[in-house]
Amino acid sequence: MKKYILFGGCLLLLAYITSCDDGRIYEKTETLSEEGRTLRMSGRISGINKWPDGYSVVVAGFSDESEYAVVTKTIPAVENDEIQVTMTGVSDKVTTIELCVINRLRKRVISFRSMDDLTAVDDTILMDVGTVDAGMYHGIQEKVFNTTCAHCHGGGSSAAGNLYLTEGKSYEALVNHPSKKVDGMLLVKPGSAQESVLHTLLNTTISSTWGYDHSKEILSSPILTLIDDWINNGAQE
Repeated sequence: MKKYILFGGCLLLLAYITSCDDGRIYEKTETLSEEGRTLRMSGRISGINKWPDGYSVVVAGFSDESEYAVVTKTIPAVENDEIQVTMTGVSDKVTTIELCVINRLRKRVISFRSMDDLTAVDDTILMDVGTVDAGMYHGIQEKVFNTTCAHCHGGGSSAAGNLYLTEGKSYEALVNHPSKKVDGMLLVKPGSAQESVLHTLLNTTISSTWGYDHSKEILSSPILTLIDDWINNGAQE
């Protein structure tokens, strides 16, 4: 009988001990779910395989407060065929969905298509991006040269320094083309940004004595890095 009483007492003591707070604070484990809306994107997207390591062509959701993606889905590198991509977990904080390029930090570098009408039918958002050239050089042409450089270099009736940076002319004018200002150097030397006049123009004040300081044109660090990475990875068209 004493054995049964002793055993029962041990059980009660064990139950009491395990029910008490031991005073320590344990790390809270948060379970991430795929709650939210679903995006279904379709389109013909080329040039994805022209991007080097460190960049990803994605469909991504962004909030108004940040250039860092809230949610992303990598686009497969399929040429000449329609691509269909499904991205889940589009939360309410997402206000814009973009077909874009992000870096390793998930920061937006270049955006090709953007949609802010996120009306969902049965919690599904549809996005048709059409036909998109998402190649690295085309992105630089469209988002850098066309918007920043072409107004002086070929956008009007003439081009400063006879250097045309308009679409269809810029690649031939830059890559392996000798500089008229810096003897013995190429405007763009594939494989070496440091030996390319384009890099020097954008990152130093070398051109301030030529009549215009080009280092004031592009102040975005991700874009300057993008141009260097394009050159260092072979300056493909």
